[in-house]
Amino acid sequence: MSLLTKTSLTLTFSYFFLWCFGPLVLTDYGDWLGLPLWFWFSCIGAPILVIVSLSFLLTRVAEVVGKDND
Repeated sequence: MSLLTKTSLTLTFSYFFLWCFGPLVLTDYGDWLGLPLWFWFSCIGAPILVIVSLSFLLTRVAEVVGKDND
């Protein structure tokens, strides 16, 4: 399996886990700015974490590929 495929699957499963984590665990923690805390985590926090992780992983993959081409 290629590195890109593994990275894509890891990010997809991570996002799904984080998205489900919010409503399952954070339902009793109240509101923030008029919206439930699980909403902020699942709909705002999870995508941001996935984007940051993707940026980090792509930077790391680019460095590995760059070293292999030298």
